[in-house]
Amino acid sequence: MITIIKMGRLQGIFIFCLLLKFGIVEGDCRNTTLKLFDDQIQALQQSVRTIVDDGTCGKNKIGVGFQAYMGSHKTFAKGVPWVYDRVVTNTHNAYSATTGKFVAPSKGLYIFSYQTLSDHSSGNLSYAALHANGKIKSYQACDNGGSRTWLTCSTSAVVVLDKGDVVYIADHVSTSTIRGGYTDFSGAKLN
Repeated sequence: MITIIKMGRLQGIFIFCLLLKFGIVEGDCRNTTLKLFDDQIQALQQSVRTIVDDGTCGKNKIGVGFQAYMGSHKTFAKGVPWVYDRVVTNTHNAYSATTGKFVAPSKGLYIFSYQTLSDHSSGNLSYAALHANGKIKSYQACDNGGSRTWLTCSTSAVVVLDKGDVVYIADHVSTSTIRGGYTDFSGAKLN
């Protein structure tokens, strides 16, 4: 049994994480040379490096993800990022409700989804596109055909991103008038 006495909280967490990561060192127990002790010390050093390098000890392991929607009707010029100002989820604060941009906090495979309801009363169409570092990765055309029918368009894209890559939605053809409450943008890291 291990007893931790008069130890700070951080030290206690470190020891606990170390014990979780530390495995049994295998070796020839009949070997009385320093080799066995060297093997144990190297295994312990590797365990400490793993805890420090992965940065997960004592931290919440919630994945990267966000969801936001437009709180009101908005008009955006061609090429201007759409701002989804009502944030539902934003686990790593990677999405900005001020700029409408998501900045990848780490390298990986991400999935994005965006739903658009164009304002039929203005007769406008919308041609949303998912941009990653200024390059279009997926397209969407939302047209109600000039009728009083409300049609919501939906598109998803799977994209490989590096840390710091910027993702946003913008119309790539013309000015768009978008209905609030029914237009949203979400994304999550898959690995």
